[in-house]
Amino acid sequence: MAEAACKGFTAVNTIKTIIAELKKVDKSFTPASAQYKFLTEQMRADQVTTRRYSKAENESESVAKLYLSYIQGTRRLNELQDRYKGGEKTVEESAKLVGLKLPERKY
Repeated sequence: MAEAACKGFTAVNTIKTIIAELKKVDKSFTPASAQYKFLTEQMRADQVTTRRYSKAENESESVAKLYLSYIQGTRRLNELQDRYKGGEKTVEESAKLVGLKLPERKY
C-alpha cells in the first residue's frame, strides 16, 4: 500500500514540475487555459486506465518524465541560444576579446 502511495506521489510531483516548466515557457499557460485543462484531465483519466490497460506498470509515469525532460531541455536550449546569439565575430574582434593584437598588414 505504501508503495502505491509513493508512486502516486512521484507522479503528482512530475505533473507539477511539467506544469511549472510550461508556465516558464508560455506565460499564457494558466489554470484557465485549454492546455492546462487537457493536462489535468489526462492525469485524472490516467489514474484509472493505468491500472487496467497499461502494459508496463509505470508506463504513463515514464512517458511523463520523458516529456518533462524534453520540455526542460528545449527551454534550456532556447535560453542558451538567446544568450549567445549575436553572430560571428571577425578575427580582429576575437583577438581583442582575448587581449591580443593582430600584426599590421602592409599592402
